Amino acid sequence: METFQVLRKMLIFRFCQLDSGGTAVLALAIVLPAILLLFLRKGERSRTSEDEDGFPRGPWRLPIVGNLPLFLSLPHQSLAKLYFEQGHGAIIGLHLGVQRAVVVSSAALARELLLTHDKAFANRVHFSFADHLFYGYGRAVILSAHTPRFIHLRKVYMLELLTARRLHDMREARYIEGRRLLHHLRDYSGTAVELGAVIAEMNANAMGRLMQSKTLDEVAPELPELIRAMQNLTIPTVGDFVPAFSLLDIITKIRMKKLHQRIDLAFDSILQERSRLMETVPPEQLPNDFLQCLLSRKQDNDDEESISPVEIKAIMLDLFLAGIDTSTSTVEWAMAELLRNQECFEKLRKEVDEVKKGELRYITDEDVQKMPYLYSVVKEVLRLHPVVPLLLPRISSEECKIEDYILPKETMAFVNVWAIGRDPKIWDRPEDFYPERFEMRETDMKGQDYELLPFGSGRRMCVGIRLGISMVSVTLANLIRFFDWELPPNQSASSINMSEQNGLGSGMACPIKAVPYVRSGFLGSSFL
Repeated sequence: METFQVLRKMLIFRFCQLDSGGTAVLALAIVLPAILLLFLRKGERSRTSEDEDGFPRGPWRLPIVGNLPLFLSLPHQSLAKLYFEQGHGAIIGLHLGVQRAVVVSSAALARELLLTHDKAFANRVHFSFADHLFYGYGRAVILSAHTPRFIHLRKVYMLELLTARRLHDMREARYIEGRRLLHHLRDYSGTAVELGAVIAEMNANAMGRLMQSKTLDEVAPELPELIRAMQNLTIPTVGDFVPAFSLLDIITKIRMKKLHQRIDLAFDSILQERSRLMETVPPEQLPNDFLQCLLSRKQDNDDEESISPVEIKAIMLDLFLAGIDTSTSTVEWAMAELLRNQECFEKLRKEVDEVKKGELRYITDEDVQKMPYLYSVVKEVLRLHPVVPLLLPRISSEECKIEDYILPKETMAFVNVWAIGRDPKIWDRPEDFYPERFEMRETDMKGQDYELLPFGSGRRMCVGIRLGISMVSVTLANLIRFFDWELPPNQSASSINMSEQNGLGSGMACPIKAVPYVRSGFLGSSFL
């Protein structure tokens, strides 16, 4: 009955995520007897961990659900233990219900998968949340197959929003929100603040300015909260791996659809506000922002260059989701690590002060280019706490061979960048926060050095890497420059909870609180 007990735990975990009241109990009462009967008929049979068709070996698996229990809680850590502690290789074969999958946990195999076989693994997996929570598989860039449409939309991102010149032209929009954050912290000087919350608000409004020249507070104030709510639902369902159990996902899909409807209304309000502006203002006076670029391509015909209204909203959701949560999480982890490592904190502050010596102004992109230790700190944070520890999974479009293994068509692939970042074969003191390691090696995180891949690599590499690094670096430098930081009473550096929340991302399970004090030399500064 071991399989039954494991599946029961999986279902309880899923339903408790959705509803803490009677719905979970009712659902379990309905489905568990049927599942129990199914297992009684099939019997409890052990499965070998080795296949005869050249597929990589993996851990022992249960009937029907296979290795899905590994994904119940912090899967990147569970899978890393298989490699580091239980003698499995750097490529592990899994059976997730009816779906075959592999996990690679070494830099060499990551290079083979993401470079040698990049074309074969260029497609994203089509999970049900893409259809019920997002705007559909293939509507934007993050959740899409590698099609000509994907290539066109990615080109729009790169040419209209994410070029170096475009980001330079729009940098002041981000700086305005950065200064607002500093003013907010000054007003709360001496009071504990939840760092993740205030940084997320800044990032949300900065992305709003980049996208549509206004903060979300002005047009869609509820959107940041809705996007945060997506984190608990942007995960595969039971039916994604065991189609026979799709009935168990009904409550999940209802929750997804309800949240999507609220998100869709928020984006409708943004588009309606811009439509009213376009009706009353001459074209030459319209904002030169990304939303206007998308609307200029909006047509009602089948022109390949056109972008439909649904695609516009899907693109906006992609950008807000990626731009708010990822940068926020990285800055929060950085502050936690620096507060736990005062020598690193003081070394970074010394560098920041030296670059801005004699100036009281806000630190900009041009300034952080002169701060190599700051860049080392950011790399070290992303080594230990990559934004998406398993990257977003890919799925193969053809059979291919990695090492001596045959991966058939439609094999799902995960790259465990969390494990690669902690591999003792690559890193000295892999569990320690030690930014100085990057002063002695040329490793970068732009997709060419496979031992450090927080943004991925190849055709599906994150298009927002330049913007993400800028937002994190500038925010962190200003927090260190203008404020002294203390932990709340009764908390020490060693007691900071560094555990991770469960999900596709790696945010902090317990949001960190810290007390800002304006540094004595900046008491009269306006942070200009």
